[in-house]
Amino acid sequence: APPPGPALVVLVTVDQMRGDYLTRWAGQWSGGYRRLLDHGAVFTHGMQDHAVTSTAPGHSTLLSGREPAHTGIVLNELGVPDSSVSILGAPGATGASPRRFVGTTLADWLAGSDSGFRFLSVSDKDRAAILPIGRSRGPVYWFVGDRFTTSTWYADTLPAWVTDWNARRGADRLVGAGWTLLLPDTAYAEPDDRPFEAGGRDVTFPHALPRDTVAALRMLSARPWMDSLTLDFALDGVRSLGLGRRSRPDLLVLGLSATDYIGHRWGPGSREMHDQQLRLDRYLGAFLDSLNVLVQGRPLLVVLTADHGVTPYPEAARAEGHDAGRLGLDAFVRGVNRTLPPGAALSAGPGLIYGDTSRLRAVGVSPESLATTLMLRIRRVHGVVDA
Repeated sequence: APPPGPALVVLVTVDQMRGDYLTRWAGQWSGGYRRLLDHGAVFTHGMQDHAVTSTAPGHSTLLSGREPAHTGIVLNELGVPDSSVSILGAPGATGASPRRFVGTTLADWLAGSDSGFRFLSVSDKDRAAILPIGRSRGPVYWFVGDRFTTSTWYADTLPAWVTDWNARRGADRLVGAGWTLLLPDTAYAEPDDRPFEAGGRDVTFPHALPRDTVAALRMLSARPWMDSLTLDFALDGVRSLGLGRRSRPDLLVLGLSATDYIGHRWGPGSREMHDQQLRLDRYLGAFLDSLNVLVQGRPLLVVLTADHGVTPYPEAARAEGHDAGRLGLDAFVRGVNRTLPPGAALSAGPGLIYGDTSRLRAVGVSPESLATTLMLRIRRVHGVVDA
């Protein structure tokens, strides 16, 4: 007889996690990474097959099985921002919803075959919580200011368990806290004083959060503790919603974003990234232990993935003798826009130049011809491999 199916499917997405992190520091894992590597299936060549690998496009593919060109989410800027909705308890914050998302996801398919299906999606980032679920309305939460909340796309009020978790003010307790190394200094091969990290400021351990609450909360996302808060909040949600207590599968989606913020600030080859992964390994181990208790030993299917990876800092690559540098297309696009009719301006995103095709056609510009012309010109720019 086949084994029983999972009572809970858990998707863990570590934002900006490179695949080689799992092997680079494998000898130091003792928590969640260790358990998944030793007892799971590892797909060493599981890679994105789309051009723009950033947070919103990546998350839109995870449970939809489709490329960003077909989910409607091709850039962070064209992802979840939605001025027609508001954030509960955060007046003035940018609204967010899956309004741009096209199609269905695993959440829709499970709900269509099981009237008792339940899900929970949680992340520090709005787009990481929203896009794996698609357009389904339900418990989807992200971090705004000093609390987890949602938008009016999903609810008009927060449930009691969310309000209670926020009332514990876990984030506020971290004001002034110092991030120190988890292991002795000798456990880290990376230098701790690369001058090009973090804009040349705060490049060595320890890294202390400011004692000013507003400033500290603004920097909290780039500290390992943000992942710990996210996992703690998710456990409260699993307990309160009763996920994983049935014979048929429920769904838990976790977007862990601290790796992305730390990677942007200090780089993938940094001591900070090494320590972040060590801490996340321990956080995930404790989380899985607690989750097993909450589902009372029922089977779990845990999937660990990333929405995208990241290249090394160009400055670090150049120091190792590689031809590396920073390339921006803003000036290029400004030059193109000076040749276009008014109202037909293009924009530059990371790895993508885009514009309103209907507006271009309305002023007599063929988007196809323009794209072909720009492609040929961009291919001649030093540092561009292909267009």
